Amino acid sequence: MTSSALRRSPRTLLPLFAACFLPGCFLFVAPDEPAEAIPRASRPDRRYYRLSDGDSFSCMRLHLPPRAAEHPLPAVVIFPGGAYGVLALDKEGNDYAEFLNRHGIAAAVVKYPLGSVFGHFRRHPAMVNAARRAVRLLRFHAGALGIDPHRIGVMGSSAGGHLAGTVALFPAEGDPASPDPAERCSARPDFVILCYPVVSMSAPCTHALSRDNLLGSSPAPQLAEELSLEKRIRPGSPPVFLWLTLEDRTVDPENSRLLVEALKRCGVPHRAIFYPHGPHGMGLLDASERERYPDAAQWPAEMLKFLADRKFIPEARQ
Repeated sequence: MTSSALRRSPRTLLPLFAACFLPGCFLFVAPDEPAEAIPRASRPDRRYYRLSDGDSFSCMRLHLPPRAAEHPLPAVVIFPGGAYGVLALDKEGNDYAEFLNRHGIAAAVVKYPLGSVFGHFRRHPAMVNAARRAVRLLRFHAGALGIDPHRIGVMGSSAGGHLAGTVALFPAEGDPASPDPAERCSARPDFVILCYPVVSMSAPCTHALSRDNLLGSSPAPQLAEELSLEKRIRPGSPPVFLWLTLEDRTVDPENSRLLVEALKRCGVPHRAIFYPHGPHGMGLLDASERERYPDAAQWPAEMLKFLADRKFIPEARQ
């Protein structure tokens, strides 16, 4: 993502975060940008949307397919990963959006609050409030943007997967009495795409850094339990596409096993693929990764097929 609202971190910080996260794929957000650097949703600019008047940090960038479609487009709201401490805005955000655009799907990449120095040490529920707001804004502006308000999904990688799941699994219907018309829209997505997600905040397999950035270093056990996605699945939850690799050494694959068990138990439509090989955080896979991990490289095509089978897109175009 290239805008004045985003900047790369100082070089002195790169070695530290390269050891902790994924080298070379993070853009570190600048928490001190002035509010006017991010246009409000009511302005004519259709690339950047302010999420709320009281938050100069969070925004979303729209990516629309280059050609007008005959029918309203499906759309995906994307939450990049980064352990709730940084944001992989390109690898797990803009790259996904460009891929979706090539297949006739609109996308919005969200810069959401963080629990680190890069985000003023924000904590839950700041993240989910911003995420819900992004879904509501996209739904409210759907007509002007050529988007189908009934085919809006969420997508997240790693900790962004946890955020996407939180938006999907916690009730967030619109408030009909709100003076803000966007707040009258539902924040419930119609489908969910999860890439090697953080799931549990309470089980032994939890990703501790994501949990600490989200909830603080000593979260109340009840809150950690409440925000464990495997405990939130209910009959009628939105359909889920999920993929990961069994060689993931960053987020324990047990996270996804717990979620899949809950999806099966509650009869929620889903497609879960556990690829045998590959590290955490591959995103769409670069050329060398596609050659080395040909099985995992199939996940984008499998995702499109899942969306087509569920009638969210007209066909799975390669």
